[in-house]
Amino acid sequence: MTRRGFLASAAAVNLLARQSWIALDLLHGSRNVHWPGAENPVNMGSLLKPFLVLAYGATHTHFPVTHCNGSKDGCWFSHGHGDQDIINGLANSCNAYFLSLANEIDRAALDSVCLSYGLSAPDRNATNRKLIGLDLGWPQSPLVAVDAFARLIQNRRVPPVDVVLAGMERCAASGTARAIGLACYAKTGTAPCIHTPHAPGDGFVIAIYPRIQPRNITLLEEHGTTGAEAARGLLRKID
Repeated sequence: MTRRGFLASAAAVNLLARQSWIALDLLHGSRNVHWPGAENPVNMGSLLKPFLVLAYGATHTHFPVTHCNGSKDGCWFSHGHGDQDIINGLANSCNAYFLSLANEIDRAALDSVCLSYGLSAPDRNATNRKLIGLDLGWPQSPLVAVDAFARLIQNRRVPPVDVVLAGMERCAASGTARAIGLACYAKTGTAPCIHTPHAPGDGFVIAIYPRIQPRNITLLEEHGTTGAEAARGLLRKID
């Protein structure tokens, strides 16, 4: 093996060591789990924002348009996203949009969504920042999260799930998950690192594919990066 080949091989092994994933076959119900401690709750950052949309939609007939000014509005994108509707807010994982949305979410409605989708409900004293995945976030076990997204796709024709999926479609096409390079429904998340050695953050990405007739779901975590960067590695996990 050449030195270049050896270094490429070593880099691939190192990448695998930094990744954990779960792949669910929706047709047969089988799953491949390559995620130590997948039953334990973990903060997945913005990955659960779609379920906040469901909770908001349960008590509102229309979704707002919010102007994102960037860092001063608490958004990860320092320059700001500008005017965001629900589709773009979800596709861009705009924190300013979701902080505003979370402020209007009825906690009983959110508890009901959690019950319907098998998620652990957040504490009643959880801040809006935690609800959208910032700080300590709204932890869920990776296994539970995958099952929740499976139920989401099963309900794809029921409002406001159709709105959520429109946002996830755009997320994959031109938003934070565009690096997947696949026609799918997707969502990313970035959370504080919980690994040793410690890194600035951990990236999460989930994809439901193919988009026209979904048959599979893959959830990937990559240590030491963002959700948008983790999306680059997800395609390698898809058969």
